[in-house]
Amino acid sequence: MRREREEGAITLEACVSVLVFLVLMLFLAGFFKMYMAQNATAHTLLQTSQSLSLDEYSAERIGNGGWESVGDLINGLFELFNNDEFTSYTSCHEGAIVDQDVIKKRFVGYLTGGDEAAADEFLKNVKVVDGLDGLDFSESYVADDTLYIVLNYELEYDMNVWSMDPVNVRQTTCSKLWKNLE
Repeated sequence: MRREREEGAITLEACVSVLVFLVLMLFLAGFFKMYMAQNATAHTLLQTSQSLSLDEYSAERIGNGGWESVGDLINGLFELFNNDEFTSYTSCHEGAIVDQDVIKKRFVGYLTGGDEAAADEFLKNVKVVDGLDGLDFSESYVADDTLYIVLNYELEYDMNVWSMDPVNVRQTTCSKLWKNLE
């Protein structure tokens, strides 16, 4: 009789241990997914910032008479590229309001090659609340010849069994504006 009780206790302990182990693994999987989302958006944001910082230089060098950026110039002269996600222009001089639509378009260009549907799907898969529509670039600005792009969004937990609030994420990148120094 005593041996049967011990076997039952061991079985109960094993069930509890396996349950704790599974919960821990699900938590880690969710944590890694959040880390991947932040890493992907940070890298894309950095590429976007560096790319937009070049627009001011190209505008100064080629002027704004018909050509808005180097990408538009190449498109017009050689008709090699048929992708306007990288050619949208924004003025980045001191005190300029940085256009959110231009930033978002360039962000999508670097995230998924310009495919907004794919970008929205990717962001929703990594649990960004509202996908592409949940990205907020409204706090971006230019100061001291430096472009600051600020991205705010919310990340949901992957396995949110306790209905916890999403995590507010704020990422900022800065890139020195390329200026014509002649």
